[in-house]
Amino acid sequence: MARLTPEQWNDIRAKFEVGASARELSAIFGISHTAINKKAEKEGWTRSIEPAIRRKVSEKVSGYVSSDNLSKRAEAIDAEAERRAAVIERHREEWPTVREMVEAGCKTHSEASSLEEKRIAFEDLKAAKIASETLKIIQDGERKAWNLDQIVDVTTLTDEQLAAIAKGRMPV
Repeated sequence: MARLTPEQWNDIRAKFEVGASARELSAIFGISHTAINKKAEKEGWTRSIEPAIRRKVSEKVSGYVSSDNLSKRAEAIDAEAERRAAVIERHREEWPTVREMVEAGCKTHSEASSLEEKRIAFEDLKAAKIASETLKIIQDGERKAWNLDQIVDVTTLTDEQLAAIAKGRMPV
């Protein structure tokens, strides 16, 4: 039996995850169905198409293509983590401005002596509220786009992925 290349294994995995049986794949690629099933179980291949699509999208977005090169994989993970950390840091830096707007509006409103000054301060507070709501909507969209709030089901993770989390690294 011929040894398969990583590209062939990627093809097998892609077809397996979208529903092809191990026996069908063994006939196509000339490898035993038990070898395919063992590799699928070892690497956590799933029949659900959604994880496969998410993984492929993540690879395309990060510029990383699945391979055996561990250093390239580690670099891709580090680069993606840096990009996500930058988004979180920017989100944290954006809120103090809104807080300052609210505090200034409250102070102006409490110190206002005339009805006209109170009306102007109220308009400033409305602008601060609109700014905070807009910022929240934008940041929620970015967090969703970057998968920053995705809850990981730890029961589906492999021992290697759990070990990576324990060491403070992002599992793949």
